Amino acid sequence: MGDDMVPRLIEEARSLRLSRRSILRRGAALGLATPAIATVLNATGHTAARSAPAVLLSGKLTILAGSYFVPEAQTFFDQLVKEWGQQNGVEVTTDYVNWPDIQPKISAAVESGSGPDIVELRDPWPYLYYEQLVDLNDLAGQVGQDSGGLYDWVTNSASVDGKWYSVPVGSSSNAVAYRTSYLQQAGVADPATQFPKTWEELFTVGKELKAMGKPIGQAFGHSTGDPPAFAYAYMWAYGAMEVEEDGKTVAFNKPEFVDGMQKLVQAWKDAFDETGLSWDDSANNRGFLSDQLSVTLNGSSIYLAAQKAKAGADPGTDYEVVVDPADINHADYPGGPAGKFNMLGSWSYGILKYSKNQDAAKELLTYWVSPDQFRAWLQAQKGYIIPPGPAYADDPVFTSDPKLAPYLNVVNYGRNKGYAGPANEKAARASSQYIVVDAFAKAIQSGDAKGAIEESAKLLERVYGR
Repeated sequence: MGDDMVPRLIEEARSLRLSRRSILRRGAALGLATPAIATVLNATGHTAARSAPAVLLSGKLTILAGSYFVPEAQTFFDQLVKEWGQQNGVEVTTDYVNWPDIQPKISAAVESGSGPDIVELRDPWPYLYYEQLVDLNDLAGQVGQDSGGLYDWVTNSASVDGKWYSVPVGSSSNAVAYRTSYLQQAGVADPATQFPKTWEELFTVGKELKAMGKPIGQAFGHSTGDPPAFAYAYMWAYGAMEVEEDGKTVAFNKPEFVDGMQKLVQAWKDAFDETGLSWDDSANNRGFLSDQLSVTLNGSSIYLAAQKAKAGADPGTDYEVVVDPADINHADYPGGPAGKFNMLGSWSYGILKYSKNQDAAKELLTYWVSPDQFRAWLQAQKGYIIPPGPAYADDPVFTSDPKLAPYLNVVNYGRNKGYAGPANEKAARASSQYIVVDAFAKAIQSGDAKGAIEESAKLLERVYGR
């Protein structure tokens, strides 16, 4: 589908008297580019909505962001900023980098005082860079109103002691992606509704899956997505945490956690693909879609790529996708003795103070996060990004496919990094140093769960004792 759909959408909009918002939603659902949607809006008497700049804009803007796991959404964003730039006489370019490279590039830019104007921040990085970021309290406040209030995990992870130096846009979320047929072969009677409820139950099933040549896949390298998504959730499920509520008392070296880690060490041999220690955030996607894995933690990008391949479209991968989406399902994370948890924090976008075009940068962010553009961007993400507040949660992109329900459900059992303490500068430093993730990698490599946890607890004490 493409520009050939424009006349049909114009006719539909006129006959049904669609509102501007409905046209945006319908256009995004049809996969139309932003300029094509603008053509429909103009033809039906809807002017392109944008805030009137307070000053005459010009010049250039550069955005630093992580590469999108949903290629169409990256294309949509490029078109969105290009359209805004053309309307305002500003040349906008976006530098997309691998997720682990975002923070080093931000740090280098801050150190040199030059580089991108707008940067994508993961949680809870705003605590690390707020002194170099422009105050965006007013814009973040408007996003909160438009979102029906912000979820606690957004405020906890993207604001800095209640102040905003970046604009929250929600986050990718993780659930368990699994092959229904393989779990059934491994002895799960009704895998569509009875996915293992605890980690130990999953490890038991995983042993059968690995014997079938279809192990569980999990990364424990230094990347910002999958490794911490597993490590933090598993840590909490076995009663440990970085610090207590006082934000000072390290509570990592817990007997229940040592026991849980030892179970994982054994399960790594019995149930997992043991090459996972060196994986990045895309390795499990490749393994799952290439029919090498049966279970993995991931965003919805695996399922979306499989759907595209099934439909005969380019799935955006450099390998062949061979898995039928009908055989893919999703589930909430398993739980442990302390309960079921998921690591959840909001991404956000900030403007660096050294930028010579701060007015234009703020106008661009204002345009993007206004309800019509932002909802269309979420729709382009096809559910991969969950919204920062409940006002967007009833959009069909989140509700039309029951298989995707676990990705939005994380808002009900997510915790921020640093829990039970705040997601502050210390939590950001602990995360940036991969202290929690490395405890898992070291335990698996050495077989000494207790020693790995004790070593990491000492590192956490250095961070939180400052």
